[in-house]
Amino acid sequence: VTGPDVVRTVTNEQVTAEELGGALTHTRKSSVADGAFDSDVEALAEVRRLVDFLPLNNREKPPVRPFFDQPGRVEA
Repeated sequence: VTGPDVVRTVTNEQVTAEELGGALTHTRKSSVADGAFDSDVEALAEVRRLVDFLPLNNREKPPVRPFFDQPGRVEA
């Protein structure tokens, strides 16, 4: 783990902390993360939305939600 100063010293390349591993880098390029949010409130709202997809316990079936994606869709 290193920072922009070390990269500049070793490779003479100018990079920002974001380019090395910020939220946008991990959501758009490396896909390590699925979302980047402007605030904790936004992040918690998304966590609640995702948890809402889970059943209340292991004996319940997951909730059924309407979907708008074609079942046979294949991404290129």
